[in-house]
Amino acid sequence: MFDFAKDNSNFPKENDKNRIWLDGDRLHYLDHGNEENVNLSKLRYAYVQLLAGDPYLFLFDDHQHYIPASSQGFSKVYPKLSEQFGFDDALFFHTVKQQLDCKAKIWIQQQPHNYKVLPGEFEDDHIGFEVYAEPTQFISWNITYADLEKLGIGHQYTSEYGTVYFKIDYPVRIGSLWLKELEIYCDDIPPLVPIQEYFTTVYDRSNTDKSYKDLRNLWFDDEDYKVEDYGYEREDQCYLSFDFGDDISASICYTYDDESSYDDGGTSLHFYNRRDYPSLLENLDYERVLEVSELVKLKRSWDIKQDFRKNAGVKNIPASIKQQLGRSSGIWLDKKNNKIGFAGQATCIIYDIDTIDHFEIDNVLPAKGPGYAMLGVYLINDHHYIFEADTHEIDPYAAILENWTQKKVAIPEAYYNC
Repeated sequence: MFDFAKDNSNFPKENDKNRIWLDGDRLHYLDHGNEENVNLSKLRYAYVQLLAGDPYLFLFDDHQHYIPASSQGFSKVYPKLSEQFGFDDALFFHTVKQQLDCKAKIWIQQQPHNYKVLPGEFEDDHIGFEVYAEPTQFISWNITYADLEKLGIGHQYTSEYGTVYFKIDYPVRIGSLWLKELEIYCDDIPPLVPIQEYFTTVYDRSNTDKSYKDLRNLWFDDEDYKVEDYGYEREDQCYLSFDFGDDISASICYTYDDESSYDDGGTSLHFYNRRDYPSLLENLDYERVLEVSELVKLKRSWDIKQDFRKNAGVKNIPASIKQQLGRSSGIWLDKKNNKIGFAGQATCIIYDIDTIDHFEIDNVLPAKGPGYAMLGVYLINDHHYIFEADTHEIDPYAAILENWTQKKVAIPEAYYNC
């Protein structure tokens, strides 16, 4: 099949609008005057695609790259890529000669089989998971990220896009399922809150939906469930979610080729901890010393937009604040302790004023989407949204916040929700 790529006459006519070239393990190309590059060492799959009648080489290395086949230098670069990766040249040249928009997968990175269903029955998937370190360790779903790090069973790493992850370096067992690796999203994860989500991608040697079907068959009895009760199975994608019990659940998702999506051969697998931890909402040490200097009731009852699972600063509303607010939401100033608190319907969030850089009230006008307003607090290294209300409904409280905290409250010009 490689002979197709040796004959330049088989390639689309090249122009000087775009350019493509190789430099080591990087493929560079110009896209509307901007230079982009593909990390070939991380290439996961390749397609040929016709868009509005023009042929493109689509490459994915954790980023999507649409490279015009008419780019200057394409006829020289493509044969080298095909030789390196083993592209299906016959399918490539057949597709570029089509009249209607279409796409075809010409290569996929073969992933190792990284899971297996163990013999026997295990009934501890709602309790935790077993790590096959030396010696093996059984870990509760209630473990916090801080405690997991101390076990020395994994490492933290940062992707080239700045996202932070933690990867367990040993195989794990969750019920009857053996997995080669399990990961955690670490961005903004509260270290003292039990971990809320674990994930991995499982592959069968065939790089097909067999991995999805294996997990479905492991956790479901074909005769006792209806797909629509747990998710969906369509031509473009299959998704199911299910409970292990005790507020521990999981989901599996497999995506097929269609007009807008691409098949990477893997099943996305996630485990979720949905448990409530009332003790994490307690804030007795602060309640003992709390002193209300100023308090304002809000005209409407708004809920706090933060969740204790993502933000350790979310706590129960202090009893003395509840007594003064009744069913209203509100804001209080505590000069003695240099704090400001925001009380919602069920919880509150409290900030040390010294950690606040400024506030911002964003107003969105209704258009294709609804109108709304958001109160955000910008800290030195982070920002949170506190309240959501109707457009301009939060504006009257800007002066109070500025006066109490001596921090600026920015109110940018309202924009339409297009």
